[in-house]
Amino acid sequence: MIKGKCWVASDYVMAYNIIIQEFWTSAIDPAENSKWVMAGVDEAFNKEYGFKDNNYTFIVAAHNFAGGGKSIEHVITGLMGAGIKAVFADSFARLQFRNAINYGLPFVTSKDIAKGCETGDELSYDPDTGIIKNITKGTTFKSLPAAPFVAEVGKAGGLMNYVRDKIAKGEAIR
Repeated sequence: MIKGKCWVASDYVMAYNIIIQEFWTSAIDPAENSKWVMAGVDEAFNKEYGFKDNNYTFIVAAHNFAGGGKSIEHVITGLMGAGIKAVFADSFARLQFRNAINYGLPFVTSKDIAKGCETGDELSYDPDTGIIKNITKGTTFKSLPAAPFVAEVGKAGGLMNYVRDKIAKGEAIR
């Protein structure tokens, strides 16, 4: 179970705005990438650690979160470095959805969740059941639990850790 406060994004938050282009050349490092997360989304976050300093645990979004057609891993590592434990949205960009799986960050599809949350609401998320509760408002949202392989990758802390663990244990990689 994960609990914390959420930040609610608008529709179509683009990857290009989550990490602005001038920082795409920095190392893929959660601490470094978190410095300017959401700088292009909201002027309030356009300062070093502007988003991270708010201590959000979740992002709630509507359609096509992290779209834009470029598969930059900085977006996912930046969100993780900023303290984000899961992102809930109506839909996600395919490239960033896969990057999120690779890094073990839950990108969870839950229809109309953005309509039922406000920035600052306290949420809880049970990855095993897919249940998201808005504790502030007393409402519940459903999502599908992660597929078994995706859940294993997430528990391992990402795809590379999953593969390393399997090799170290002499187990087959499914």
